[in-house]
Amino acid sequence: MNRKKLLITGLSLLLVAAVSVGATLAYFTDTSEAKSNVITLGHVDIDLIDRLPEDYAETEDDHTWKGTEGKDGITYEDVLPGDFVEKEVGFSVKSDSMDAWVAIQVQTVVTELPGETETFTKADVEKELSELIQDYVEKSAGSVWEAVPVSGENNKVTYYFRNVAPGGTDNVLLFDGIQIPGKTWDNAYAGVKFNVNVQAVAVQADNVSYAQFKAMPWSDFKQYTAPSTTTPGTGEDDVTENP
Repeated sequence: MNRKKLLITGLSLLLVAAVSVGATLAYFTDTSEAKSNVITLGHVDIDLIDRLPEDYAETEDDHTWKGTEGKDGITYEDVLPGDFVEKEVGFSVKSDSMDAWVAIQVQTVVTELPGETETFTKADVEKELSELIQDYVEKSAGSVWEAVPVSGENNKVTYYFRNVAPGGTDNVLLFDGIQIPGKTWDNAYAGVKFNVNVQAVAVQADNVSYAQFKAMPWSDFKQYTAPSTTTPGTGEDDVTENP
């Protein structure tokens, strides 16, 4: 057998070997039955509290203003300097909800300032009101809330609930009213109208740390909004407020 025949024979053997290997591997292949994995995602569900207290009772001896609840919020009429305006703001977590981190954002918006002078501006009053609310929260419930002013906005503060709120958590209040300044709010404030707008957000507590929650942009959350409307005061010295 010469070299040419040897080469042809060798190639033929290699080809047969390759076919044989392929045929052998085919006997070890298999196909399993298809399986379905069912994954159900949990959910977070909260309610924003924005209401008059359950035991709310107007007395003419203490106040001349009236607080009335409507579909767009609570309206207060004829508020006077020194009045404490009763208004409960907070949250509840529904019983079928997963544990959650919760935050409430509070924004004060002056809609009318008839007495605006060089002494103060609309922005000044909004900042003053925002600070009044923040001071009250710190005194009454500060240990469980962290106040974080929104950068670049003097009239808006985000309050983060420091603890995980389990499903079924009910009636956690941020504040129960707003103290209107007395001596410092003189006739220059007569006819002032302002809103206190509140929004609440929540995110799952599992796999999310408190620091991560605080770092999330507010605009990324699904928001639960309770807008407010205003009603003007009627007296010359009245201060009209609409949280």
